[in-house]
Amino acid sequence: MLRTLFSGARDAVARVLIPDAGFTWKRAWSLRLIELAAVSDIILNVVPVVSDYLPWWLTLALLGGAYVARLIIQNKEAPVADK
Repeated sequence: MLRTLFSGARDAVARVLIPDAGFTWKRAWSLRLIELAAVSDIILNVVPVVSDYLPWWLTLALLGGAYVARLIIQNKEAPVADK
């Protein structure tokens, strides 16, 4: 019952705040890259053994990719919210 209640509330909030949440999620590469940068930074700081395999600049590269995705790629594909 709670799962149905929460999924219904989530869908209602998504429809009110973001009219086309599915399209936005498919095109939100900057958000995905920021999440990957956060995960890689947490892994590098929490698990010291992994730091031998992951480069220190991985977080910076992912954040740079998020910047490029947000400013260049997503602006080309900006949907019109009124339609």
